Amino acid sequence: RTVQAHARGANARLEATPSSNIDDGVRKNHFPGTPLNAKIVPLVSDAKLMTGIEATFAMVSFLMNVAQFTLPFCFVRVGWFAVFLMVLAGWLCMHTALMLQEALVALTKEGIRFPEYSDLAAVAVGPVFAAWAQLVALAELAAYGSNCTINLGYALAAMFPISQNTAIGAACALCVALSAFSDRLFAYVGLLSSVATVVILGLLLCGGPDSWATDMLYLPDPDYIPSTFALIFFAVGTHPLIVGVMHTTRSPTDLRVSILGAWPIATTVSVLCGGMAYRIYGSALQPDIMANIEGELRRIAGVWMAIKVLGNAVPLARPLANAYARSLRWLPPGHSAGPLLMTPVMVLLAAVAIFFADRLEAFYSVAGCTITSFNVLLIPTIAYLSICKPRGISHYCAVGYAILGAVLSVSPVAYLLWQLACPQEDPSDL
Repeated sequence: RTVQAHARGANARLEATPSSNIDDGVRKNHFPGTPLNAKIVPLVSDAKLMTGIEATFAMVSFLMNVAQFTLPFCFVRVGWFAVFLMVLAGWLCMHTALMLQEALVALTKEGIRFPEYSDLAAVAVGPVFAAWAQLVALAELAAYGSNCTINLGYALAAMFPISQNTAIGAACALCVALSAFSDRLFAYVGLLSSVATVVILGLLLCGGPDSWATDMLYLPDPDYIPSTFALIFFAVGTHPLIVGVMHTTRSPTDLRVSILGAWPIATTVSVLCGGMAYRIYGSALQPDIMANIEGELRRIAGVWMAIKVLGNAVPLARPLANAYARSLRWLPPGHSAGPLLMTPVMVLLAAVAIFFADRLEAFYSVAGCTITSFNVLLIPTIAYLSICKPRGISHYCAVGYAILGAVLSVSPVAYLLWQLACPQEDPSDL
């Protein structure tokens, strides 16, 4: 009944249009799940929707984001144990993504034609949880936006003889100026994102020392395992984007194919490139990938990094400007924020970027523990348990993932409180 009520509310605007073909006959019983091969009538022709292979390419491009360039540094922290952590994080993300897909498909069959993350949270728990999920989604956009600003600053500093803070300020000003253009322009720039990833990783592997590194770790440092796992999680957890992919694929089966293909591909690339970089650089490997490349190759890498980041920086920051501007009634419905409204957002993102530019590992780890674990572990599993009502091993896996997500979400605050309650003799140890 909860699903029925939410479906009627979510589809109220669609039922008023002649193009809506929603079935009013909603099942009355609690449903255990929806077959993945169930037929869903799209509002556009199949020729304009992605196949499984095309959706896989889109998902891989999402996973190979800017944060992936920091993953080789994980080997410096925990040695070759990083391979296990990357495979574990990839498995968790893939499995919870499949749970997320089943919950989304179930909502679709119950009458919600285009379910979002907030719909999952509202049906599974209630409107308060949905509002919190929306807030976390904006926080994740802010984290990705700050990350893009940091890396764009790295790119500008590699191309021009300017300081890091000046480069981040210039990156902020550049994004504000580019916000005068629609997101459609950045979609064309984003087509080069995968090419930029390959070029930058290639320059990293080709621009290293002539001899192999000899100072590699074979046993992990236990103190770095939690933060390293959270860092990896931040890079590979992109579940909110699955909703958009679902809306543009031909069938749930095609979406399932993309999920089963994207994470193994991204994990394999991360393990191979990270392992090779660690074999080349050893403990000298830096979290900022640009800092590992020297000479003329560094300038070339800066150009490609700028191309990769510019395809995402403004589209990630604009929803934040739209949200605050519409809440203040400064932006009419259907309009997008321009340079004037984008300025406060970019200034805040630049301030965060300047603070974390030399603390990239801490930034990724905290974001991975809090924001990413909520979106990747908590929402998909809670929605899966509440909506699909699985049994057997699927039920226990979902419960275990939800507990892990809750632990990761509160661990940074718990650690801080523990440090405050148990002060060390040397304050520098805090």
